[in-house]
Amino acid sequence: MDNQNGTKLKRVLGFGATYGAAMGLVVSGTAMFSVTQVAGQASHAVWITGLIGLIPIVCAALAFSELSAMLPGGGMISDYTNPALGRFWGTLAVLGTYVLLAAADGSTQMAMSGYSLQEVTGIPAVVTSLAFLVLCLLINLFDVGIYGKFAGILPIGMMIAYAILAVTGAAGVGESMGIATPVNNGFLPAGGWGAVFGAVGSSIWWYIGFENCCPMAEETKEPYKVIPRALFASLITIYAIDIVFSYASLKYTDINILLTSGISHIEGSKAMMGQIGAVVMSTITILASFTTANSQLAALPRMFYGLARQEQLPKVFGYIHPKYRVPIWGTVTCFFLMFVCTIYICAQGGTAEIMNMFINIVCVAWLGCYILAMLDVLVLRKKYPDFPRLFKVPAPKLVFTIGIIGSLYAIYTISDYILFTLAWLAVVVIFIIVWNRAHKRPINEVSKLEDAVIMIRERTEYLPVWDEAVVEWLKSRNAM
Repeated sequence: MDNQNGTKLKRVLGFGATYGAAMGLVVSGTAMFSVTQVAGQASHAVWITGLIGLIPIVCAALAFSELSAMLPGGGMISDYTNPALGRFWGTLAVLGTYVLLAAADGSTQMAMSGYSLQEVTGIPAVVTSLAFLVLCLLINLFDVGIYGKFAGILPIGMMIAYAILAVTGAAGVGESMGIATPVNNGFLPAGGWGAVFGAVGSSIWWYIGFENCCPMAEETKEPYKVIPRALFASLITIYAIDIVFSYASLKYTDINILLTSGISHIEGSKAMMGQIGAVVMSTITILASFTTANSQLAALPRMFYGLARQEQLPKVFGYIHPKYRVPIWGTVTCFFLMFVCTIYICAQGGTAEIMNMFINIVCVAWLGCYILAMLDVLVLRKKYPDFPRLFKVPAPKLVFTIGIIGSLYAIYTISDYILFTLAWLAVVVIFIIVWNRAHKRPINEVSKLEDAVIMIRERTEYLPVWDEAVVEWLKSRNAM
């Protein structure tokens, strides 16, 4: 299904915007909260926990790099999975994970920013949280170029502030100023090495959403070069700064506070740099709502757009606004999901228990999506060995075996929440079955890669190198 009014998305985004989008979810209140939570669980061995968690994430980043280079289209995981494993799995991946992320994490970020501002101004959290959300909607509706400026500048600016706070805290600047007092947290936590390895699943949240720039491949200049660079640059940045921040927090904050506080990242900042640290971290937390909402409101609607083109969602989600050139109905739908969940979280008081529950439920589903992406690469390599791959993963069987085992282990460490995730996935499965039966189609129809390539060429602006390479491939298969 082509775009209904023939309007094409513009290739206007470069490294800055894609790097910002890759960090748009990980530079966030819940991610920084997760950093100090994992530090509380693993103590000074947190660098080992984070490094183990990074292993399956790197494997997933390699998978997304190859997949987005093969098919630089707007649907992301569904575009890759449909010709590999079938439409059932493609739809399940998007609706089962990305919708859950937008509803849960996007709203949690908004609520966390609202409560941070409430501490300073006294304005009810629900008011400021929803105001931030509406502002982000307006930004995304008017122009993706404006989004690119926000996505590229805000996360990078916050990361710089976060890094400065982490480094100054770790260097003992607050201690030399007389506003920080060291505490005696051991290298291992009370639970020993078992606690260190048991926190791996929680550390995955540091990196979740790194691939958020991939759905924007259709609007990115040279995505086969830009996206891999953005993915790995963001992962390296996140790991390095999170570890330094963990060390600084553990150096000056009692480990029990890190484990039990609902704003443990702010508590850690206050302990290492006094009131200055608390204000800086509160500000970062508030601003994080913009990067998160912008990332969600830009990426998820484009996944809906991809599913609608393939007749896996109603046609309305494939409509591009002729003036603003954005998938407007998908954007409005995403906004509504975040709006409802934000109200719910605020109604429940924005407790740490609710935020942790949402984080881990999404994390289980997200790891399943990463496993699916790795399987997609392996299946497409076997089915289409001659396809021109402008980015190619070395030793894919070895790399993805490691990645899948690592992902399964991470899921095991947070398996207390797996039933909640499975319940949501069951709802999505029922929708897929009913939708396909209503349209008299096979539940798991496997599409042809040729069709996906032709569709991308028809709906996108010219992409140097890729266009020439796939034209030759299509001719060799008598598909043109």
